[in-house]
Amino acid sequence: MSLRGKILSVVAAIAAVAIAFVCAQAQIATKSIQFDLRKIGESVYEARSKNGKWPAQIADLEETKYLKMPHRRTMLEEGAFVIVWQQDLDPNPDANRSRVLVYDNSSLLSRFGRVWVCRGDLRIERISTKEMLALNVRRQ
Repeated sequence: MSLRGKILSVVAAIAAVAIAFVCAQAQIATKSIQFDLRKIGESVYEARSKNGKWPAQIADLEETKYLKMPHRRTMLEEGAFVIVWQQDLDPNPDANRSRVLVYDNSSLLSRFGRVWVCRGDLRIERISTKEMLALNVRRQ
């Protein structure tokens, strides 16, 4: 094998390792985002079941399991995840299937257009850029 062929082989091997590493990191980040989104969504219903009112601010989630986890309050206050405060949800999560409870707002993935949301029925899914823009307009 020529010197050029050896160099290309080494570069290809390094590129393959780098790509595998980035893919693994993206998968870990996605699972972490999905975990937080689901727990925040659950905390919205948990707060409602404790005091009979839908939460309207972070303080209303105070005694929920989510805010008892380390660093979670800070993540919400800094806008890493945005809760869409709504007062007209149905207590039955299945009835809120089309509603967005919370979305990822600051991860590298969301900055590249891969925005994950927790729906009212606690499903986690990616939304389109068009849907995200509509959600942001409604929040303002």
